[in-house]
Amino acid sequence: MILVFGGTTEGKIVSGVLDDLNIPYYYTTKTKVPFTGKGTAIYGAMDQKLLREFCEREKIDIILNAAHPFAEQLHKTIVTVPEEIQLYRWERHFEPREKHPEVFYIATYNQVLQLLENLGYTSMLALSGVQTISHLKRYWEENKTWFRILDRDSSRNIALASGFPETQLIYGYPQSVIEEKKLFRDINPEVIFTKESGSSGRLYDKIKAAVECAIPIVILERPILSDRYIRITKKQELIKLMSKQYS
Repeated sequence: MILVFGGTTEGKIVSGVLDDLNIPYYYTTKTKVPFTGKGTAIYGAMDQKLLREFCEREKIDIILNAAHPFAEQLHKTIVTVPEEIQLYRWERHFEPREKHPEVFYIATYNQVLQLLENLGYTSMLALSGVQTISHLKRYWEENKTWFRILDRDSSRNIALASGFPETQLIYGYPQSVIEEKKLFRDINPEVIFTKESGSSGRLYDKIKAAVECAIPIVILERPILSDRYIRITKKQELIKLMSKQYS
């Protein structure tokens, strides 16, 4: 049996391939989200113990990890399952990193905070999602900051629980460089912060818009994954692999 970690665009692609091949699977997400695939949807966070027990009980022999690149703890938890379980990672598309004097790739939140302090930025627009608010609290408690988040109650609740001012929340998910540039010019922050979320996260629109607006952009680098994962980057690769496994 296959266990898919989803909740992303990539998760939908993976479940779609399995549906087309009529291969049964479990589709798991941290929170309950709409799911229309043929697989069995489950939800809720799994620690190492729960994941091991689930894999043993349901006879899981393949895990397809299509979770968000920044679900760092989940990626680490998955690699603790027994070695006989095959681990595959669906990797979203990442362009080569932008080489520009006002585009900064930074490895950790602490280093991001240090950079913001060293360069003296006193206002920031964060496009990094609601889960990053608590990580940047040291900055926004002292400096004008806006966070763009999804317009849903669960996101608002997380933001407000962190103590972030509701008046400085921005809602939406722009789909073009033009939309991003309009927002950047309306807000006019000294710096923009986002995560290295690849094409699915519209990272390259954000970078292009920031450069064209002459606003520095700080990008938190995506976590490094365990070598135990076998990477898959193309839909055809997955189709071929699953067809061979379940022929």
